[in-house]
Amino acid sequence: MKKTEVVHTRVSPDIKSECDYIFSKLGITTSYAITMFLNLVSLRKGMPFDLVLPDKEDLVSFAENVSSIDANKPSEKAKQIMRLYDEGLIDLDVAESAIRRLHKKNKTNKNNE
Repeated sequence: MKKTEVVHTRVSPDIKSECDYIFSKLGITTSYAITMFLNLVSLRKGMPFDLVLPDKEDLVSFAENVSSIDANKPSEKAKQIMRLYDEGLIDLDVAESAIRRLHKKNKTNKNNE
C-alpha cells in the first residue's frame, strides 16, 4: 500500500520521548505505531480501546493498594500524581503507570538497602 498522506500533530515532548523509547524497545518506529493505530481504527470502525471516564476513587484505591505493600497509605509522590490527575493534567493510564513505576522504584531501593 503506497503511503501518500502526512499526519501532523502536536504532542507533549515528554510523552513523545517516552513513547519513542517504548516503540524502539518494541522494534518499531513512532510512525509505524501510528499507522498501526489508524489501521485498527479502520478495521474496527472505531477506537481500538474503550473510552471511559475514570472514577477518582478508582485511582485513590489503586494508589492505596499499591502503596499498602510499603506503608499502608499513598506516599507524597503518589499523592502528587493523584493531584495531577485531579487537575486533568494526566489521564488515568498515565497516573496508574506513574504510581506503578514509583512503587517499583521504592521496592528496588528498599531491596538495595
